[in-house]
Amino acid sequence: MGKPQNLVKTSEARKKVAVTSMGNAIEWFDFALYAQLATYISHNFFGDVASQNQLLFTFGTFAIAFLMRPIGSLVFGYIGDKQGRKVVLTITITIMSASTLALGLLPTSDQIGIWSPILL
Repeated sequence: MGKPQNLVKTSEARKKVAVTSMGNAIEWFDFALYAQLATYISHNFFGDVASQNQLLFTFGTFAIAFLMRPIGSLVFGYIGDKQGRKVVLTITITIMSASTLALGLLPTSDQIGIWSPILL
């Protein structure tokens, strides 16, 4: 005999909340990591800028990510409506993970000059 219908719904809801929470945690970990490394990033990626502006430029780049969130919600909201939340969650986690990896592999401004902050 199967589980009662309300237990199945509760189990599915818990699973969805857990998966969504993991995705949200990864996203905020990414932002927190960038913020924690801001001084390192400012020195290595904005080395050609005056020292008093390096951190400002770093947090300006950080702000761009927050400004892109509404655009991402429009795009991924549409995809989520058509394809489902699981597809969107997979895509966004992959993009965030790839971005974090790319940040770690980017050459510094000493190596490629102005292209470093542009790629950042």
